[in-house]
Amino acid sequence: MSGARPFRDVKLQWLQQLSCDRDLSDSARSVALYIVTTHLNGHTEKAWPSYQTIADATGKSVKTIQRAVRELEVKGWFEVQRGNGVGRNTEYRPSAASTLRASEAREKTDKIVTLYPNEGGQIRPARRSNMSSEGGQICPPNLEKEKINKSNPREGEPPRVETSRAVPLVFVAETKAGQIEQWRGWLIDQGMPALEKLGLRAMKCGKYGYTLPGHWPPDRSNPSALEWITFFRQRLDHIAKGGTRQTEVRMAS
Repeated sequence: MSGARPFRDVKLQWLQQLSCDRDLSDSARSVALYIVTTHLNGHTEKAWPSYQTIADATGKSVKTIQRAVRELEVKGWFEVQRGNGVGRNTEYRPSAASTLRASEAREKTDKIVTLYPNEGGQIRPARRSNMSSEGGQICPPNLEKEKINKSNPREGEPPRVETSRAVPLVFVAETKAGQIEQWRGWLIDQGMPALEKLGLRAMKCGKYGYTLPGHWPPDRSNPSALEWITFFRQRLDHIAKGGTRQTEVRMAS
């Protein structure tokens, strides 16, 4: 047994086991599915939706959500760290035990039985051509292939200079405490300084916040992660050089 895998690798098995838990109420199952599929960050394996946010999304009352969260905690599906209600929401994380169960299910599906010719089993026949090496039908010229293999008429021209593409940014208000906190944690994991030192603080509609590449930090499987890391490093270089002009950005619609 190799132990528990990262949750993003066993998310499907976790959801399958949750759906088959007959002892779980429909409300608890609905809340768990919403948290994992909508708010759980693949990098930190945590989520911070408020009771009211979950209630609005699932069409249930806040008290029902609170009972469902308690049920998920008691039955070992989530580790719950409750917030103070002022600037800090309750934190949810799939429990270590449930993640381990999902990892065991994933390991069973990953096992492959290899067939060796000297130990029995089906042997794949050797691949061979039905055409003799001598004589036979002459293959006509492939005109399309010749077009592809033709030399590039631009080969003699100077190489093109690749220009960096502006990263589209979105505004994340400071009141979105959960999102801001996840961005701070992600930046620390990438070896970046505090969010406030990157010169991205802004105001929109009378509210203070930050212009960031996304509402939530990316997980490792997100193809934009490398592009966003490059953006933050360019910000650091710009600040280190004493630049006062903000890097050109484009706000996403």
